[in-house]
Amino acid sequence: MLLLNEYLPLLIYALLFFVLRLSERAVLIRPENHIRKGWSDWTVWIILVPMWVVLVGPVLEFVFLGYRPGLWEMISGGIFFIAAGFFSIKGYLDLQTGFIKSVEQQSRGLVVTGLYHKIRHPISLGNILFCFACPLFLAAGPSWIAALIAVLGIVFRISIEETFMQQHMPDYEAYKAGTWAMIPFIY
Repeated sequence: MLLLNEYLPLLIYALLFFVLRLSERAVLIRPENHIRKGWSDWTVWIILVPMWVVLVGPVLEFVFLGYRPGLWEMISGGIFFIAAGFFSIKGYLDLQTGFIKSVEQQSRGLVVTGLYHKIRHPISLGNILFCFACPLFLAAGPSWIAALIAVLGIVFRISIEETFMQQHMPDYEAYKAGTWAMIPFIY
């Protein structure tokens, strides 16, 4: 029982991650979505690699460095996990068939409903919140470096995507002028 109590934060962490991933997967495999696997796009990797480090790093710090979260870190991290799930899942649902994992030369049409009515990159916002949730939930230390790198990668990929959209979608400039990138009144 003592072992369970000591490792309870890790179990909750794993549960939060798996619920988030299963929820996203459930939305992405719906028949009306025609998701293209965009793994050949190099910009996907500048986000995925640091995000995996952000996910695994706090676990390694917990096990090998003895970092232990307090209740407030677990609650705060849990709130960030829930917010990450909301923005990612709602973003996918709002996009429907317009979602692609790679920046490519094929127009899918501009989505301006749901979350996209106010912010242009809710899925990226969800990814950033995930990057904060992981080290925060397990009171990690060095994993924050990977989180910062992942956030910078996400912001870099957004700039590439927006450049592409401006070049290939005539309405994008007006849409960009009337919305925020991720956080209203801030960015």
